[in-house]
Amino acid sequence: MAQASQPPEGLLAQVKDNCAIADASVAGRFSLCGLLLRLRNLYKWERGLPPWQEQDTSQVLEWVSEREQLWEEALEKEPQPLSLNGRSYDPWDTEGINQVLVPLGLLYGAGVVGGGAPVFFLARQEKIWQTDGLVVHQLGEELTQDILFLPGLRQGSDIFLRSGPFPYLVWDLLADPRPSQTGFKRFALQAYGRDYREVVTNPSWEALEPVLEGEMQAVLWHEMGEAGDAAPAQELLGMAASEHPGSDVEHFVRGIKDLMADCGPQGRLAQIAAHQSQGALGLYPVWQAGFLKLLFPEIVPAVQGFMDHGDWEAVEKARLAGWRKAVDAAEELEEILSGYKDAEARTLVRRVVMEPLVGTAAPRAED
Repeated sequence: MAQASQPPEGLLAQVKDNCAIADASVAGRFSLCGLLLRLRNLYKWERGLPPWQEQDTSQVLEWVSEREQLWEEALEKEPQPLSLNGRSYDPWDTEGINQVLVPLGLLYGAGVVGGGAPVFFLARQEKIWQTDGLVVHQLGEELTQDILFLPGLRQGSDIFLRSGPFPYLVWDLLADPRPSQTGFKRFALQAYGRDYREVVTNPSWEALEPVLEGEMQAVLWHEMGEAGDAAPAQELLGMAASEHPGSDVEHFVRGIKDLMADCGPQGRLAQIAAHQSQGALGLYPVWQAGFLKLLFPEIVPAVQGFMDHGDWEAVEKARLAGWRKAVDAAEELEEILSGYKDAEARTLVRRVVMEPLVGTAAPRAED
């Protein structure tokens, strides 16, 4: 791969403008607490600060005010075409744009993620390889930042692993003071060759390095699971997102897709067991959130049992239980979403599929 150079003149500013437009379109979906956490991390990421370094509150608040003004100005705009070497490109034309950028060691990404949220990035491509028919792009320095903080993205057969936002997610996970998570984190970091308390009280990039490496591998396994084992749920998610956008039904279907990706025969948990990745196993319950956490309570006692007795069989039983649950739910969802419309479909999903599995809870997936 060619040595990375600077982006063509004017391109970086254009992509940043589209990132602001994308952020403005999704900022209102977050709870106040969730938005403030993301803004704090976005401030650090833009300035190249480590995630554990806190800044003067007045400076951050001034920046937040400026960012809110930027979003207000961008709120009614659509992503704009990109001018590159005298030619105009549709902002979604990643193939055309990357024909120019990849020889420079750069990579441009554009897509739509959960709830129809747009995402754009411009990064240095660090490494590229193929596995199981998929092309994996490991990104290095990201020249743009966004509020979604997605560590992994998949578009068709391409998977993008983003080392830019990932440390902020991992650090927030480790620094979370909830005592119910401490045992999992202590076990996981010991497996990664680190002392949990020492990492939290005396953080450094060196201390986090094996954790970031191991957990990024787990992100890849999840994305590979989505491309393979969770493929049947992709069509369901498309139906839910187009016909019931932003509803608890869409978030629930997304949770089923994630459950399939993690519990499938080739998914995240199967790969964790195959590679004997005790660190990734220990942190798995800590990563759980939203509907996935409600759908898959079996994994918590299974991981606790492994921590006590090294019992991979219990983990496999939990994985199989999650897989069967996801497959059965997907079949029921397909029947309802393809056979019913609008409020009737949502009512049936809630009564027939959702409530038997998770009760009446409907978490905000954006948090």
